[in-house]
Amino acid sequence: MSKEKIIEQAEKYFQAGKFDRAIKEYQKILDEDPSDMRAKLKIADLCARKKDMALAVKTYHEVADYYSNENFHLKAIAVYKTILKLSPTSIDVNEKLGALYRRVGLDQDALNQFYIVANYYDGKGLSQESLDIRQKILEVDPFNTTGRVRLAELMQANGKAADSIREYERVAQILEQKQDKEGLTEVYEKILYLKPEDLSLLVRLCRLYVEKREFKKVLRRIEMALPAIKQDLNVCEMWAEALLEDRQTDAARRRFKDLYAQSLESKDAERSARIYSRILQEFSDDEDYLKELGEIQKELGETPIQAKPKFRQDFEGTDIINLKKLEEEAKKKGS
Repeated sequence: MSKEKIIEQAEKYFQAGKFDRAIKEYQKILDEDPSDMRAKLKIADLCARKKDMALAVKTYHEVADYYSNENFHLKAIAVYKTILKLSPTSIDVNEKLGALYRRVGLDQDALNQFYIVANYYDGKGLSQESLDIRQKILEVDPFNTTGRVRLAELMQANGKAADSIREYERVAQILEQKQDKEGLTEVYEKILYLKPEDLSLLVRLCRLYVEKREFKKVLRRIEMALPAIKQDLNVCEMWAEALLEDRQTDAARRRFKDLYAQSLESKDAERSARIYSRILQEFSDDEDYLKELGEIQKELGETPIQAKPKFRQDFEGTDIINLKKLEEEAKKKGS
């Protein structure tokens, strides 16, 4: 019997509601030609009509996978969408749909499918699977900072610290280009948690906090720093200024004095002059304090520096402390 005759007979059985007999007719075609996906698709439709959903979904899968492998992407998409109507929780289908949408240039549709998969994996606590799908999301949308942060967090949770740092740093680059200072502070904090030895990053983070006048956060971040970082003169200078802005005058006084002694000892004439000038601006009425500074100068064999007091201004808006310069110096030390 010809294929046309078989299809004609199968259609008669279908119209009469004899789905099993119609399926047997289409199976004859497949027995002769296993690549006839139209016949297999008809069988899947008939299985769905007779409420055999398990067999229907299985057969639809075979058709969709065939179309996908043969690069009939649009046909495969149509069949996978049919599967989701019958089996909405088939996450593997969502992922396959996402990949196909990507191939045909429908990136937003691809993202929608990938996010369904990502949310499912997150809900199930499947961190490795969630990590893998997040990477696919970023292949479609590489400037998605929220998605990249989530990927970095998953890498960190899976013990992949180096990969996590790399992703956080990519986020930071994107946010720097966007001048998103709020987002940058959050990402810098995450990187510093993993790279506490990064002096340049610490200075950049503190600079952002200074610009936002969040001096307590500057102090918290410096106090959490590694001992070697706390000894850096750039950090010490920012530390002293933040203490002053936070109205911790006695602590600021001690910090400035120590910083001045360190600057003289390290032969940093420019910093010594700047710090002494700051001391005169802030503590010119404190004779005991200025006497102590004079003793420091004598002990180190330095000629007392003369600096003219002037009224104090908010340091981040003037040349009292050049934050950009401190950042550049920190970068040099870190390189």
